[in-house]
Amino acid sequence: MDVALIEFSEGPNSPSTAYLPKVEANHTRLLKAMQGRGTIRKFQLALHAGDDRRRISAQNALRLFNDLSELGDYTDIILDVSAAPRGIYLPLAAKILHLVEPEEGKPIVNFHVMVAEDSSFDAHIHDEGVEERADFIYPFKGAMDREATAGLPRVWMPLLGENQRIQLERIYELIQPDEICPVLPSPARDPRRGDKLVQAYHGLLFDNWRIEPRNFIYGSERNPFEVYRQLTRAIVAYRESFAPLDGAKFVLSAVSSKLLSIAALLVAYDFRANDIEIGIAHVDCHGYKVDPEAPVNSELSGLWLTGEWEASPAGAVAAPEGNKLESKATNIETAAK
Repeated sequence: MDVALIEFSEGPNSPSTAYLPKVEANHTRLLKAMQGRGTIRKFQLALHAGDDRRRISAQNALRLFNDLSELGDYTDIILDVSAAPRGIYLPLAAKILHLVEPEEGKPIVNFHVMVAEDSSFDAHIHDEGVEERADFIYPFKGAMDREATAGLPRVWMPLLGENQRIQLERIYELIQPDEICPVLPSPARDPRRGDKLVQAYHGLLFDNWRIEPRNFIYGSERNPFEVYRQLTRAIVAYRESFAPLDGAKFVLSAVSSKLLSIAALLVAYDFRANDIEIGIAHVDCHGYKVDPEAPVNSELSGLWLTGEWEASPAGAVAAPEGNKLESKATNIETAAK
């Protein structure tokens, strides 16, 4: 068991520097836990380019590993996104998915994503130094820069989370959507979380953007695969509706929990595999502040994104026949059904 430790800094002026002692404490715990179990390799990830402070975290995250051999000869790769910004873990997860994609003569690698999170605690985290302009997370640009399709209708599906009004407004300015389908976490750990989000963004959703209540999409806060299916069904339905107009462009925004962000990634990744480009729009920030009195009650979740069930060794408990894990559909049409 080896660890690839990705180290990044948001700069000396970032509010996140207040939590450096916690970073060091976690690093010490990791070193202690790894004694005799494997090695730790450190990878430095630059977040900005030059003096203009241009954010390049997504591009650099994609360049961390260019070949499966650089990750090593392992049966399982686990990406822990609990402490990583979306601009880093979304492109990195997409790159690893691409590297482990099954091919003839290529060993099967299981890819897992782990996250410890608490949606009620997330509500106490505030983005600081929000970027002035939204942009698309590379490589999910959704063909938005193609002049040949500039006139196509634009459908935006933001996955809603707390304290993201500024981000939503700037993403709206970037996309200029013709249709908006907000995604609400329901069911959720807090049964009223979806209602609270609608209340918090009521003026923005209904007064400014004139959203129809029937446009809301609901997905389980704890089950990103269900959200994946809901988004896929909606995109397939819109594609059929806009077919007489030569189609439409689709953009997702994961201003939500990390679990639901993974759902957005899987949708964009699988449609891309079927030669359909879905954009992921995002607004970066320069750091975070956490309410000091915020209670923490995180739950650890594990997502098995791709791979193959293997026969258990003698004496181990095997899964029942027909209970093989299939985390994603083989194609878009199947997922839509």
